[in-house]
Amino acid sequence: MARGSNSSCGGIGCAAILLLTFVLPTLGYLLSLPLTLPDLMAAQTPPQQLHGFVPYLVTYAIPVVVALGLALFAGRRRAFVWWLVLARAAALLALVAPALWWTESKVGDQPLWNVRATAESLAAGLVAAAFVAAVRWWDRSRGGTLAPKGTQRPGTQRPAPGEVWLAMVPLREDPARQLRHYCVVLAAHADHAEVAQITSQDKDGRSDHIRMPNDGWDKVSGRPHWVEIGRPPRQVDYRLFLKTRPQGHCPAPVWRQLSR
Repeated sequence: MARGSNSSCGGIGCAAILLLTFVLPTLGYLLSLPLTLPDLMAAQTPPQQLHGFVPYLVTYAIPVVVALGLALFAGRRRAFVWWLVLARAAALLALVAPALWWTESKVGDQPLWNVRATAESLAAGLVAAAFVAAVRWWDRSRGGTLAPKGTQRPGTQRPAPGEVWLAMVPLREDPARQLRHYCVVLAAHADHAEVAQITSQDKDGRSDHIRMPNDGWDKVSGRPHWVEIGRPPRQVDYRLFLKTRPQGHCPAPVWRQLSR
């Protein structure tokens, strides 16, 4: 147990170091590019500056693309809504701008460009991290905004019985709230599917869950899983399925028990 705990702590520590020393500064630098790049060019000998439409377009487009990517990443637990992604990206850029102006007011007199750029990149990166955390918390607590009932994203395959999907599965005690779970599709209807929720919480010894082998459908956690059985299926609207394709198929022995 101690060895596993030490390994876990070591992994968390490495992830934290990577986040602070590489991920946040890199994202922050890309978000602050319209400020840091001209500053870098002005520090050259002789001083340089951007010329022409294309360099300006690229310089200002990169932060927009990064903001869109972060908005998508932060809201990945919810069904895709294009206008919400755009609004969140705009909100992130609006939050980054004053953080950069404030940081520039504090380090603008520093003679070394790399000191100024590092401070500005870290400021933007910290704002981005706080933004992602806030959006994920909001989605978990509020459930987000959804598309019209029964609709699917373009190119999405209709879930079929026996498939394993990633979806926002309603809570039994509060069907108005959903959590991100793998699930087995038991039946498909016009506007929703009936599913059995899969969990990685240890359910050994319980009559309402059985072990479910991971036959490649969960390539992330590598943990054992259990699927509920003998309980009323949960109804999941097609808009709440988070992928365009199934994760895989339910193992045959488990499916035989679920489909009885």
